[in-house]
Amino acid sequence: MQSVLEELKAIEARVSALIRRMEAEQKAATATVGEIRRLAILEEVYRKAGRATPEDISGYAIKYGKTPSSCAGYYSGKSPSLAASEDREFRLLTETGNRLVLEAREKWGKDWLDRIPLDIVGNSETIGAEVSF
Repeated sequence: MQSVLEELKAIEARVSALIRRMEAEQKAATATVGEIRRLAILEEVYRKAGRATPEDISGYAIKYGKTPSSCAGYYSGKSPSLAASEDREFRLLTETGNRLVLEAREKWGKDWLDRIPLDIVGNSETIGAEVSF
């Protein structure tokens, strides 16, 4: 019985060490503030089941250090990441927007938006800075 207990404790220690290493690797993301800002708004919409009001989008822009008018790029180009709903009341993630969110989540972890340093990302003067989160 004692040898089984010792073996289980050794396994527990190895599993704990592996978990800590994996958590550290996941949190070791680095990106520019501009990249984070661009993807943060899409992540916010994704978290609202892929749809948000124009007011929500403006609020996210301000939260992440952008001007609301700078969000026009989400709706333009060959592959826009957001589109207006038929009744124009909501903004919806497009296939491109959804793909960008899923790629960011794979690269940075599902909780990446919760780990970013908002005091840096939300400061409109830090556009070229690189941050780790």
